[in-house]
Amino acid sequence: MIILYDNNCVVCRSFKNWIIRRDKKNVLSFISNDFESVKNKKIKVNLEFPINTIIFIDQNKVYKGSRAIFLTLSKTGGFLGIISQILATPVISYLLQGPYVIFAKNRGKFARFFNG
Repeated sequence: MIILYDNNCVVCRSFKNWIIRRDKKNVLSFISNDFESVKNKKIKVNLEFPINTIIFIDQNKVYKGSRAIFLTLSKTGGFLGIISQILATPVISYLLQGPYVIFAKNRGKFARFFNG
């Protein structure tokens, strides 16, 4: 599974580092979602994707935004993983897409709370 994230974002880097520490099965691979990194890794994804959106790729299926967050969290296991599997369902993640978009647009304001 591949997660494309904004490496220039402190919040995004903190999320990546937090997930890596919890990925006990080592199933997640993080790649910066800039054009060159995606091109160099030969990832099959529409290159028109917004750079400020997290993307989760699993078996050639592409998920964006809140669903990508929850699918990523679901791979960490434990109680958080179980809850995230529920939140990753299409209906629930769709309902949570609005708050995700608001947070993503304002993530720079939250950067001071994170250790990129």
